[in-house]
Amino acid sequence: EKLSESGAVLAGAKFFHIPVAKVNGVGVSYAEYVDDKNTLRDFYAESGEALGAVTEEELSDMSLSRLVATELVIQVADKFNVTISQEEIDAKIKELMANFASEEEALTKIQESYGWTLDTYTKKVIIPVIREEKLQAAFLSSDESMPGSDLQQEIRARHILFRVEEESEDATVKQAATEVLERIQKGEDFATLAAEFGSDGTKDTGGDLGWFGRGVMVPEFEEAAFALEPGQLSGELVQTMFGYHIIKVEEERRGKDFVAFMDAQFAAAEIDVLLPVNNPLELFEQQGQLNAEVMPAETEPTEE
Repeated sequence: EKLSESGAVLAGAKFFHIPVAKVNGVGVSYAEYVDDKNTLRDFYAESGEALGAVTEEELSDMSLSRLVATELVIQVADKFNVTISQEEIDAKIKELMANFASEEEALTKIQESYGWTLDTYTKKVIIPVIREEKLQAAFLSSDESMPGSDLQQEIRARHILFRVEEESEDATVKQAATEVLERIQKGEDFATLAAEFGSDGTKDTGGDLGWFGRGVMVPEFEEAAFALEPGQLSGELVQTMFGYHIIKVEEERRGKDFVAFMDAQFAAAEIDVLLPVNNPLELFEQQGQLNAEVMPAETEPTEE
């Protein structure tokens, strides 16, 4: 049975703090759940065919998962004594504004995409992003033994992506990628060619993907990257769903696994969906993990 989402009902739900779910006994607001679901619906409608169609159940899943994940991160961050200063918020806002020609353009884009003011965007996106970044830093610097604290292999790699948009252009793109690979093998600078030929956001940093562990990139990319030694270039093109990649591994290290740590936090959490909405946590209960989706942000996505 569909719950009412009328203005009067939502006003009452907000006033009486009615929860749609609880995370370790802490309520997740039904009114905020409906607001996020409506925002996502408008976001996908605004995006047209770029992101594809979504069902009401999928919108519910994404909204509820995001709110549950946000609340759990708040709780875990509190255990690590994570705090967020106004200076950190201002710096992240400045970083956001740098992606636009002007502050006015940024505010217009936020309003068009989400129907939000900058204050709302800050509350729902910027502050949660900062909190998770600081929680990850606190976890990585902690000496305490906990899930995910066992050291895992990480690599820092560069890539050049030759994107294949249509199947008919596959051979042409592959040939172009092969020619660039041969130029690198003959001694030309990887970063310079990445800036010239790359087709994703990493081109502006010479193809640098930063540090990452296993389970982050698509399987074909991961298998090829982790098979390389530091300083080694892939001897052939690596094909993924995005196109053809040239990969070079720069460094290797051992680090803690923040993803495994948060997966363990989800597994240990008591998460209850209280109202008759579509429950994305049933899959979590069956598989022991929760793939929490976040509200799309106005930043360039990582290709892998």
